[in-house]
Amino acid sequence: MNQKYIWLVTIVLCISLFGLILVQIKYFQSASKLKEEQFSLTVSKALDQVVKKLEHDESVNMILKGNGSNHSNIAGHSDLSTESSTISFTMDQKHDKAVLSISHENKNINIAEGSLNGGLAKFQEQFNKALTSRGNYGEFANKLKNANLKLSERIDLKALPTLIEQKLRDNGIKLNFEYAVKVNGIKFETASKNYFRNPSVEKYTKPLFPNDLYFTRNNILHVYFPAKQQHMLQSYTMLFPSFILTLVLILCSAFTIFIIFRQKKLSKIKNDFINNMTHEFKTPISTISLASQMLKDNSVATTQSFIDHIAKIINDESKRLTYQVEKVLQMAVFNEARMKLKLKPISVHKIIQNLLPNFTIRAEDKSGNMYQNLDASQDTIMADEVHVSNVISNLLDNAIKYCKDNPEISISTRNRDKGIVISITDNGIGISKEDQRMVFERFFRVHTGNVHDVKGFGLGLSYVKKVVDAHNGEVNVESVLEKGSKFEVYLPLKK
Repeated sequence: MNQKYIWLVTIVLCISLFGLILVQIKYFQSASKLKEEQFSLTVSKALDQVVKKLEHDESVNMILKGNGSNHSNIAGHSDLSTESSTISFTMDQKHDKAVLSISHENKNINIAEGSLNGGLAKFQEQFNKALTSRGNYGEFANKLKNANLKLSERIDLKALPTLIEQKLRDNGIKLNFEYAVKVNGIKFETASKNYFRNPSVEKYTKPLFPNDLYFTRNNILHVYFPAKQQHMLQSYTMLFPSFILTLVLILCSAFTIFIIFRQKKLSKIKNDFINNMTHEFKTPISTISLASQMLKDNSVATTQSFIDHIAKIINDESKRLTYQVEKVLQMAVFNEARMKLKLKPISVHKIIQNLLPNFTIRAEDKSGNMYQNLDASQDTIMADEVHVSNVISNLLDNAIKYCKDNPEISISTRNRDKGIVISITDNGIGISKEDQRMVFERFFRVHTGNVHDVKGFGLGLSYVKKVVDAHNGEVNVESVLEKGSKFEVYLPLKK
């Protein structure tokens, strides 16, 4: 797939995921707001029922007790005559009092008295309204008398929390609550034990006795729920599964994009591998073909020395071709779920000493040196001798191949954590930080400016990684560009 299409798919997928997240956020914000409003309406409804219950109980108590009478000085009056009696109220504005009385057969009976509390206009309005229906006189008289009573005389404060709890439960709210009643917006008439522990919590309020003649005495019921937030969160049952599914979708999408780019990169590396392999095979084949044609050419003098020279060329190129084929066949190792190892006790130092002569000659041919420091006191491991030998050979081969100038190669051993560490250090071209993350991948080759400067297929280090992992070991690289590299292989000792 073309890289621009991969980027296009990635951008569209990212925008879609971002849009999905925004939609979910908006949905849960709307749901949260709706839940809050629904909860507030339910609480308001329950408190309305509490207020109505208190008013109803007060009316019943007044009927059972009967109407009382009080006396006061009268400074002015206003009358309304009927067939047999006169209903009147008198106001002592100096003392801010009002008296409701009835005159019948020349007898004046005061049926209610109350303080105006500065509410003269409101009082007159309520009184005139009551006069439109003679049946409202008793109710009006009761309201006038109750207006100045203390709150504790009008309701049972001890039974108030039980009433609130009952009405809340009737409306489906079973949360613990705190309550208080404030008089005139200043003084608390009563409050629950823990009411003042959370002063900043949202409170629901309702006026008590809202149908009084006037509201100069303002009794307000306050209620709040300490565990409201936890209750609201518990109601969002779909929030957590939605979050998990969205997270899984994001991770899967990110992993898919990562795999696509990785496969794209591997595809490019494989193309390079095919080009390298074609070049590596073509050269020895062409040389062998040319040598065989020279042997068949009758015009060329076939002396013994000439035949020996041609035979040596064919033999060398055949070995080179065989070596390259073996390298390619190492790919089969990666297609197996687990390598088939022939484990036996082997000495790491012995393997190194057997390999060094050949690599020392190669280093000296390039005017370099090979150093060894086999300091490990224990070097016996349970391993496959062939594969371990190939691991060390590949690392030494790379150390020599990737040195531009005179190679200075050092191989050393030491013990660590019940294992042996094999270190191979060179003064080669080094590996960049970016390439170090890919250096153990199949077909990957460090960039050298010209892909054919150093022969190979990019299989050596991936083979090393596979073999070391199969032996429960680990391999690491430290490198600085233009200064050299250090590879360390850790293998556990024989138990």
